Amino acid sequence: MSVLMIGAPERDKIAAIIAYAKAHPVPLDKVRDSAVFDKPVLTLADRKPGTERPASQHVVFPGGFRAAFSIEQQPAGLCSHLSISVDREGQIPSKAAVEMIAKEFAVPTQGNVVTWLEEFEPGQFAINLVALYAPVHNGKNLFPQ
Repeated sequence: MSVLMIGAPERDKIAAIIAYAKAHPVPLDKVRDSAVFDKPVLTLADRKPGTERPASQHVVFPGGFRAAFSIEQQPAGLCSHLSISVDREGQIPSKAAVEMIAKEFAVPTQGNVVTWLEEFEPGQFAINLVALYAPVHNGKNLFPQ
């Protein structure tokens, strides 16, 4: 069992990751090209051949947890995309760990959020959460104030 620890260095890194994501949203065409629908568990074999996505910024927490974060252009507006994994092959983070990390990134874990498991390396899975971050307003994506 891993123990999640979140301190000042991790919070500083999270703030920098969020700022970077706001300044560099993943374009809609990249999101659309890599999308796979109706799969609660996405394996490496399910990915479209040749799909490349810009690398997300990430933070590694003491205790073996890792979170990658990006902001993506989606038809509804800008969405936050948080991917959380643990450094033990074949294991996924606990619900409590996901909730704690998501809270640090201000990503909801309930309500209007899409979640799925995704294999990112053979035998290693991450929990993904995508939620509306800033809706389209008058044809423009606006970040919350």
